[in-house]
Amino acid sequence: MFSVPFVIALSLSILLIALVFVADRAMSAGGVEDAVDAVFEPLKGTGPDIMRVSLGAFLLCLWLLGGILLTPELKTESQAVSWFQLLLAICTLWWRTVFIAGFGIVALYILAVAQYGGFHLMDYPLFLGIAAYLIIHSLRLARLQPYALSILYAAMAQTLLWASVEKWAYASWTLPLLAQHERITLGINHHIYVMLAGFVEFVAAFLLLFGMLSQRLVAAMLLGIFVAAIIDFGKVDAVGHLMIIASLGVAVIEGNTLVNRAVQSGIRSYRIGGLEQAATYVGVLLLFFLMYYGAHGLAYGSLA
Repeated sequence: MFSVPFVIALSLSILLIALVFVADRAMSAGGVEDAVDAVFEPLKGTGPDIMRVSLGAFLLCLWLLGGILLTPELKTESQAVSWFQLLLAICTLWWRTVFIAGFGIVALYILAVAQYGGFHLMDYPLFLGIAAYLIIHSLRLARLQPYALSILYAAMAQTLLWASVEKWAYASWTLPLLAQHERITLGINHHIYVMLAGFVEFVAAFLLLFGMLSQRLVAAMLLGIFVAAIIDFGKVDAVGHLMIIASLGVAVIEGNTLVNRAVQSGIRSYRIGGLEQAATYVGVLLLFFLMYYGAHGLAYGSLA
């Protein structure tokens, strides 16, 4: 990291964030954001059912595959876990019992932390966000319902931001996959490709929280990438990414949340607002670098 290509990519990503801010404001002023929102208006409110059905299908797949806690890389030898997942899948059939599945996901997450460590599970906070989202809707917690979607977005963004830094810190984990699936690199040097993929993911995850119309656009882009990856990486990849695919689908439908609106700049000037957005992006980038390397240092020692 911090090679010349990395610094160039970083600089371009900062410029892109500023330009996206200007484009967002221009499209909002021109009524484009409202027009896109109107297109998805008939589908709004379907998010909870999409997540409920997707979680049921996901848990059923885990039961059928067996030996998996939450994703294919989190293995378990316990047969009881598989039958627990089937029970949770059954609980997703009715809204009154969905909260049981939500708390069950939290239990599986805690079990994974106990087996693999807290640092490793920082890759998967999305599951906690999904659990909270469904528990709030299942128990009809009126005071929390306005924030349920924001919790889901925040968990999804944190998952992707963390994964981006991991691509830079441990590029060697991705390189063997690129060697097996050469065509997806488009002829780009594999080291450069991994580094650029990290920036694409980081920028997109940042805009999931701080974007206006761009929030929907990056959600749709990421959704397309995850779905397309199934062609190359197969059924197991489809199961592993099912819940993030569902979450991104909900983000495309629902658009901005209370959190999105709260963190968006209130500065009217395009130039100053763009600079503020770029500075925020750099701050988030530094924060996740510090979080990743700090947590890694506490858990395993410094990265060599």
